Amino acid sequence: MKATLTEVPMDALDLFADCSKGQLKQIDGLTTGLRVPKDHVLTRAGSVAKEFIVIRAGSARVTQQTGGGVNRVADLGTGDFLGETSLLTGRPPATTTTATTELSLLVSSVGEFRSILEIAPSVAHKLRRGSVARVTDGGALLV
Repeated sequence: MKATLTEVPMDALDLFADCSKGQLKQIDGLTTGLRVPKDHVLTRAGSVAKEFIVIRAGSARVTQQTGGGVNRVADLGTGDFLGETSLLTGRPPATTTTATTELSLLVSSVGEFRSILEIAPSVAHKLRRGSVARVTDGGALLV
């Protein structure tokens, strides 16, 4: 029997928890809900960043290719987000993110992402804070 994903309401996700109802309505209009299967590649190291992604349900793994092979960098789950670091800096990601289960996602294009940052300063603050944590001392983007 196939397990069903239980999507968390947008306002229950930490990223959007401080948004007003009006802001949430606008953000909802700037995101597209998507479901992707297990093993779907969400982002690929070295590729051009085109989307901001919020995981609404499910899990994904972030890996990085090194001289010693593929290393796990992080496991992501409900409420985690990716793509923002590359969209904010213009640099391609140094990691690949792959669904480890079926995923329910909220996805925004570059323009929609920028609009979200303008509409909701609390989201912009949380994204920037999260991005700083994803940059190593050498400046490599992790997600």
